[in-house]
Amino acid sequence: MPKRNVYFSDDDVKLWDNLPEGMRSRLLRDFLIEHENIRSSGLTREDRRRELLRGRIRRHRDEVRRMEDKSDEYGYLAEGAREEALELEEAFEEEFGFYPAALDIHNETEEVTFDLWDTILAQAEHYALNETIFTSPSGRNRYRIQGVKKGKIMVERMDTNSKKPSTFTVRTIEKAVERLKQAGGGKIRRGHFMPVIAQECAAVELHPSLRYEEDWLILSHEGQVIS
Repeated sequence: MPKRNVYFSDDDVKLWDNLPEGMRSRLLRDFLIEHENIRSSGLTREDRRRELLRGRIRRHRDEVRRMEDKSDEYGYLAEGAREEALELEEAFEEEFGFYPAALDIHNETEEVTFDLWDTILAQAEHYALNETIFTSPSGRNRYRIQGVKKGKIMVERMDTNSKKPSTFTVRTIEKAVERLKQAGGGKIRRGHFMPVIAQECAAVELHPSLRYEEDWLILSHEGQVIS
């Protein structure tokens, strides 16, 4: 069978490579037949040029529709898989507590989050076991860790009549780290790191890299700040 070399521009090569293999020969043959029909029809050069362009436009539009159909299909499948993964994570956390893979370590914010959380969680268990009491920066409010259960830290506010503890998780810390990052990465106004002062005081108490200085909360994470 005779062979011929065909040369494409970079853009046309991308279009060619995206075609299904079984479709390439058919499209090329259709183009050659169309070109021959136009050539032998007695049309002027301008007419032939117009028909050739029309044919290319039709083929490109057909390819766009095919790609859009594939995009819609994969987008639908991806959304379904994402919802199923979230449901499975929720079921896991309901039964066993925090699921670590729910956060993928792929950026600095999440790395700092995990570093903080691992230490905070371990210290919280120690504080709960020993019933350690700690205070707010002013010294007017007292707290203690009531317990740690399924990845949740429960902070008891000892100077209120409320029996319900303030509870936070790794996701609370993740959002706090993001606020710190938005504030510049090294420090943030006291009370702005976490939405509940009892939780913030507990985090500062439980992690040696967190501290209060006057009206600021400071993170000295291995001598670095997040940016």
